[in-house]
Amino acid sequence: MLHLDMLSALVVSFHKETRFIMKNINLVLIIGFIFVGTNLLAQTITLNACHPLIENQNYTFNQKALDATGRNTFETNPVDENSPCGGIGNCEFHIAWNQISSRWEILADDGDGTFLNTYVLYYNTEASSPNPPSLILGTWVEEILVTQSLCGAITSLTGDVQDTTLGISNFQIGNQISIYPNPVKNKLHITHPNIHINNVVLYDVLGKLVLNTSNSTEIDVSNINAGLYFVKFEIENREVIKKIIIE
Repeated sequence: MLHLDMLSALVVSFHKETRFIMKNINLVLIIGFIFVGTNLLAQTITLNACHPLIENQNYTFNQKALDATGRNTFETNPVDENSPCGGIGNCEFHIAWNQISSRWEILADDGDGTFLNTYVLYYNTEASSPNPPSLILGTWVEEILVTQSLCGAITSLTGDVQDTTLGISNFQIGNQISIYPNPVKNKLHITHPNIHINNVVLYDVLGKLVLNTSNSTEIDVSNINAGLYFVKFEIENREVIKKIIIE
């Protein structure tokens, strides 16, 4: 027959183990809820185009990241150099804003699975933000130097694409925002008469978030490494990007 003290110790141990198990179950449920919720909020784009070079099917692009200009990039999934198809051989695609050429591009991976080397299939110079334009905003032009005019018009482009832009352009708003000094060492001053800026975000050239602040008049950059950065001004439902150099 168990001694009373031993029995009490077993009961206490049982309750501790039960609480530990329940705590971990709750943690798993919370993490699972966050994961599922995040996936439900993910943005997607569906493309059907260029049948002579890629398969006649719908390709789904998933939102991947925010680039240095404040625009979303999208990629087909998975990107693993293992999506064989006719024409170009590997059907993995990318939609991104080309800051140098000032245009949105639909790119095909050249087969290395990294998008370091790509073929441009279509481009659109409409500077929509943060997502690429639909078929009714701007014009998606076939890059005939690459496709040799085999693609033709895009059959469909749906999902999280933009059909319209606001009446006042980002360029017009951007002209009303002044930043100085530039280059800057310590404090970056911002003037924006008659414009309400909700948030100011600083990114490095790789698109990594460096600073996020609601202070729209002055930013202390004295502790940030020297280099080229992008300042994104969030203004209602639009964004303006400016470049700065930190010394």
